[in-house]
Amino acid sequence: MIRHGCSRAREFSARRRGMSLVEMMVAMVILSFGLLGVAGLQVRAIKEGNGGQRLSTASAIARNRVEEMNRVAWNAAELADSGGAWGNATTVTVLDQAYNQRDRVAWDDPDVPDVELKTFEVQITWSDSKRANRQVLLTSRRLREPGE
Repeated sequence: MIRHGCSRAREFSARRRGMSLVEMMVAMVILSFGLLGVAGLQVRAIKEGNGGQRLSTASAIARNRVEEMNRVAWNAAELADSGGAWGNATTVTVLDQAYNQRDRVAWDDPDVPDVELKTFEVQITWSDSKRANRQVLLTSRRLREPGE
């Protein structure tokens, strides 16, 4: 009987022993692959976030330019019909990223002395590490107010 009790004690201690070294190494390899995958996704998310930030910045620059053009007097030289040609590019730098800004103005009928509608187009272009010549184009129209 003593022998029988002794083998049970050994069996019990064998079960309580825990995981073997091989099992631990396999678990560590599986865990490391999972962590590497998560790290890769994090890097991708950061890169995509930067691209979204640049797109938002370009859109904000275009909106600001359209607002500036809406505040200019109706007969100002800045709002003359450009005949479909883009104006000279100006460079705007935000957070170490250069954006090129061009605009053009079109009238509903440039031959009519009392133009009633002017169309503004603002083009913002930039290049980043993912792609060259990215672009935002914003179009707005301004109706002549009475007394302008």
